[in-house]
Amino acid sequence: MRSLNRIPTNKEVFFWNILGSFTNALLSVVLLMLVTRFLNDKQSDIFSIAWTISQLMATVGTFQIRTYQATDVTGVFCFREYFIFRLITICLMMISSWAYILERGYEGEKALVVFLMCLFRAIDSLEDVYEGWFQQKERLDLAGKALTYRIVLSVIGFGMVLHVTQNLVLACVILIFVYFICFFMFDIRYQRDVHVLKDISVSGKRDHVKWLVSITLEGLPLFINAFLMMSITNAPKMVLDVSIEQGEFEQGVQTIYNIIFMPASFLNLAYIVFRPLITQMAIVWNLGKNKRFLLILSKIVICLFGFGILLVVGSAVLGIPILSFVYGIDLVLYKKELLILIIGGCIYTFAVVLDNALVVIRMQYILVLAYGITYIFIKIASEHLVPLCGVMGAAMSYATAMMVFLFVVMIMFAFSFFIAVKKRNKKIKEE
Repeated sequence: MRSLNRIPTNKEVFFWNILGSFTNALLSVVLLMLVTRFLNDKQSDIFSIAWTISQLMATVGTFQIRTYQATDVTGVFCFREYFIFRLITICLMMISSWAYILERGYEGEKALVVFLMCLFRAIDSLEDVYEGWFQQKERLDLAGKALTYRIVLSVIGFGMVLHVTQNLVLACVILIFVYFICFFMFDIRYQRDVHVLKDISVSGKRDHVKWLVSITLEGLPLFINAFLMMSITNAPKMVLDVSIEQGEFEQGVQTIYNIIFMPASFLNLAYIVFRPLITQMAIVWNLGKNKRFLLILSKIVICLFGFGILLVVGSAVLGIPILSFVYGIDLVLYKKELLILIIGGCIYTFAVVLDNALVVIRMQYILVLAYGITYIFIKIASEHLVPLCGVMGAAMSYATAMMVFLFVVMIMFAFSFFIAVKKRNKKIKEE
């Protein structure tokens, strides 16, 4: 207990935060790798679509309140309130998951695996509210440790059961069981034993309806954006799923698309390194240094553009051989699709930079329009392209949708920046 209460060094916080984030990013990669190694194409497709649906439902479970919770340093809401709110959203998530399964007409093993993966995400969402509390109390090292240990142990359990039994349902049950046990071993224990993590706020005198409405309104815009973005990402996958069910494509196509889609997020992961500059952008913006604000933004974009070129070139040379080796599937025919998806992922990252810049100048509320337009576009594009071109159609749908998203966000940022600067200059003149 004494070591847990010891104030961590900045290096320790950085190490465990990066390790936890990296481990979390690798979770889907490793799980899909294990499934493709030990099971057939049909079961791999089932797991792939189950994972996709669980990611969508996770946006309901978390309600994207983590960022607000982590930055609630003045204690607008106490931990107990965040916890109760998370229980409510998790219940809504599981109801939505079951309704989604029924609406899609899933049956048998597929319905069960989808439900189990959503239950897995529900536990993850519950643990997230604890780790958001750790972050708020400046103990990201504990959040990183809990996340790392939980993922490593659950993946080991999942892999061992899959290897011995070749039973996907049983392996998913073990994944959930180990995840839940780790929740008590780490998150609950840390919150109980670390002094700074004890919730000393008193919320009993507050109107429950009032704070529930308040916290819902705080998270609602972020939730809508995240849900739409996940729906945009999933749209080609869902059309592929229907096409496979109807016999238009062979089993295994969904798995192939999910495998070559994974590297699309690599540049977005690299963007984590530049996140501290967003804080610098906020500082110079609040000081009225508009040119300095644009300079920092330009540096981020230029650096990411350089990383993007390296990523595309590296993927063109090594992408298919590495993915084929890792997953044990011959992907040589999908090099073009891989590069199209990676370019789409790079375009998305540039849009995210401008997205964050809009948040800095406090114009984030207009972003829902960009997500809405992109969602409508990809729904139309994927419905037409995927049945005609399969994996290539799915890749083209995603990449063109990201172009639309970037274009709309660029227009929004230029317009918002101009208006914000104009208002600021007018205010200065009046003073």
